[in-house]
Amino acid sequence: MSKSDHKSGSPARLQERHVLHPGNRLSDLSLAALRRTADLSLAALYATWPYRQTLRGPMPDTITYYPKDLRPGRVDKADALFQGRYDLPGGQVRTNGLSPFEMEAPSETWTEELHGFSWVRHFSAAGGNAARAHARGLVQSWIQTSGQWHDIGWRPHVIGRRLTSWAANGALLMEESDLIYRSTLLRNMAQQARHLARTVMWAPAGEQRLTAAIGLAFSGLCLSEGSRRLRKGLDLVGQELTQQILPDGGHISRNPVAQLSILLDLISLRDALVAQGHGVPQPIRNAVDRMMPMLRFFKHGDGKLALFNGADEGPDGAVDAALAEDDAKGKPFGFAPHSGYQRMAAGPTYVAVDTGPPPPGAYSHSAHAGCLSFEMSVGRCRLVTNCGATRILGADWHAASRATAAHSTLVLNDTSSARFTQGALSRILLGSRLMEGPARVESRRNESEDGIWLDAAHDGYRKLFGFVHRRRLFLSATGEDLRGEDNLTRVPEEPSKLLVPFTQKKTDDEPAAFTIRFHLHPEARASLAHDKSNVLVLLPNGDGWQFRARIENGNSEITLEEGVYLGSADRTRRSEQIVVTADVFREEATVHWAWRRLSTRNAGKTEAEEPELPDLPTPLPEIPELSDDVKTETGETEPSEQSGQQDPE
Repeated sequence: MSKSDHKSGSPARLQERHVLHPGNRLSDLSLAALRRTADLSLAALYATWPYRQTLRGPMPDTITYYPKDLRPGRVDKADALFQGRYDLPGGQVRTNGLSPFEMEAPSETWTEELHGFSWVRHFSAAGGNAARAHARGLVQSWIQTSGQWHDIGWRPHVIGRRLTSWAANGALLMEESDLIYRSTLLRNMAQQARHLARTVMWAPAGEQRLTAAIGLAFSGLCLSEGSRRLRKGLDLVGQELTQQILPDGGHISRNPVAQLSILLDLISLRDALVAQGHGVPQPIRNAVDRMMPMLRFFKHGDGKLALFNGADEGPDGAVDAALAEDDAKGKPFGFAPHSGYQRMAAGPTYVAVDTGPPPPGAYSHSAHAGCLSFEMSVGRCRLVTNCGATRILGADWHAASRATAAHSTLVLNDTSSARFTQGALSRILLGSRLMEGPARVESRRNESEDGIWLDAAHDGYRKLFGFVHRRRLFLSATGEDLRGEDNLTRVPEEPSKLLVPFTQKKTDDEPAAFTIRFHLHPEARASLAHDKSNVLVLLPNGDGWQFRARIENGNSEITLEEGVYLGSADRTRRSEQIVVTADVFREEATVHWAWRRLSTRNAGKTEAEEPELPDLPTPLPEIPELSDDVKTETGETEPSEQSGQQDPE
């Protein structure tokens, strides 16, 4: 939208069109097979005595600087570790007095987390001689069992995380320690750093490669003999940031937790460089400046993250810790055109919507089949959520959390809108990446004095069932009324556009069953009316919200079912979900639904005392045709001043 349009008071308008990145083809399998063969061959080399001799060199005198770890430590977590309870991503292990490095691991993910030592920050938070002695004992155990070589513990991104964690908790691990322990630790850190300098680019693409590069930079900055590693590490960090951080500040994986984790490391690295008298490279400064507004974009009223594409709420206090380092403290923008998300905010209400396709294959290992799902919070209370992600409970839970049914969106024929790696060979070579999903996702936004309209569609069901899913949302200016439409339209041939009326339809197909799920936060209490016409939901702050739904030209049913909430990361919580069930007869079906806030004085009343609500609104107003200056392809979107979009540069 031009500045002249903005000044004249015309509504803010935006159209986005996202197309799935190429990838996940036979060439991916071929390259992955070659990579796997090379990894196994190199691992056999790295485990040999002659190679270990090449890691010898000058021993650092000390850790010259303890960088700040912005991930808050927790005393209760330290207590669990004291007792031998290692509940880490990838599984749960009870050591029964043994070293965790000698235990049978439940998964590779758990082993990576254990060897990365990110959890050692909890002992720093606990403080005291007991915490210091226990943490040092665990470090000594690692050096004895894995200090020469470990096929998982010496992966580049694991080394990067371990070196960063040991340096950040150097006061706990080093100060007032005996000379033999201190010398052994420093010599081993230097050997790890030399190996990392040789292998850093072998880390998996995405967050893990950035973790390895940042760890290399920290090893050069914090160990007294590491000036060359510092230069190499900073160069690699700059290269990876250019590839991974999108112009709107989002991470290429579209995972809010990856966004948070990378930003925390970058802030620590930036501050450490300044404290040590080094200049901060421009790519790092630019990335931090762009990523801060995007982190605010994903922040709910409770200070934690939205649950999209593998994210959980984030470590307690981590989001606020990162945003406290934001000098600009700008307001979150309304849309992220490159990351594929929309944000609707009015009054106390915040709604985030996934309007993007899956990320490129190499970056999709945490991606979910949640296209057009949304989350909604009111003040500090979450109302509608996605289930979130868990890596503690094993592969089956991980797979279930990625399914479309675990998201607040429409599910057709109990089938996810995206498919993941199938078959043992594919999983070994490619991991749990997303293989196929919506190839086209389009969205259109309109803002006016009445509120915010969002119109979006994806074709994730077109190939399997011949349908396109279209979702339209309207959030009133007061934030007390959220209306929605979910539409399924049969399209036998791929349309050139998704957000236009369809003219080619079949009329002889069998009905297709679909459900629309609204997962509720565990702290929201729901009750279904006796006639099953609406659901009343009470939030912890006393607010009451009523949900209603109806289908055009057919029958629909509202039920209240059990659900599960995985956003807490290290535990599951019982929750409830509102499920609207209907059928597509012939060519099209449309369900209208609405969330409406009840007055506080009526929120706690029984159904008999509750005042009548007006009927559901008629279909949403048509969004005006967009002018040519705002119809753009992804990557060329002109930000809207009215929507709060900030220039990512």
